[in-house]
Amino acid sequence: MNTSPLKSKSTFSRYGLWVILLIVLIVVVGVLFNQQQQRQADLELAKLALEQSKINSPSAQATSTPATTELSGIEGMGMEGQIPSQTSSHIEDPEIAASAESAVAAVQAAKQSVKLKLSQQIDAEYHDTQKLNSSLSHYGLKPMSSAPADLKGIVNSIDQMLTTHLMEVWGRASADQVAKQLEGWSVQGNVLTYRTAWDSDRSQCTWYVVSWDKNNHQVLDEGYMPCFK
Repeated sequence: MNTSPLKSKSTFSRYGLWVILLIVLIVVVGVLFNQQQQRQADLELAKLALEQSKINSPSAQATSTPATTELSGIEGMGMEGQIPSQTSSHIEDPEIAASAESAVAAVQAAKQSVKLKLSQQIDAEYHDTQKLNSSLSHYGLKPMSSAPADLKGIVNSIDQMLTTHLMEVWGRASADQVAKQLEGWSVQGNVLTYRTAWDSDRSQCTWYVVSWDKNNHQVLDEGYMPCFK
């Protein structure tokens, strides 16, 4: 029995339609896969941006204490410029970019709040007739010559931060109007503490104190204390 030309043409048309549908399906799957890959990449970039914006804020320390090999930086101080200002520049997804920017803004606001709190702790009074005791042991401190290497390595950064901050709070115009008078360290259990006393040419004086957990090198406490009570 011979197949009619019309039936053969109909069979070929159905076969061609299935081929076209299969090609369209492959293209659609490929597009969706690429979109998924791009979204995954954006999520990774956003995660990286958010991680970079976490600079040891107090709230972050309360929930996470990752192990590091160096002492972490100072809370709220000396960190301006290290928070990414344009984290969304390479993130295409608007929602992810907005979330990243919101997280960075929250961190910046928290840092400013901490800095303001620290500023309020600084004694701005004049102490013309009062002097610090020159003996470190009087304050329970050891000389920096015997301090751990990682503590010695961060002192210069602390000095720069304190110079800028104390000039601002004490209203001094140049760096030579504030100076470090004493510094030392102590350890109690797992807590490593650094203390340094600074004054100004107007007899203003304050202690700066910062403590770290020796196990994970995270800041436990930071603040200013008056030199004289």
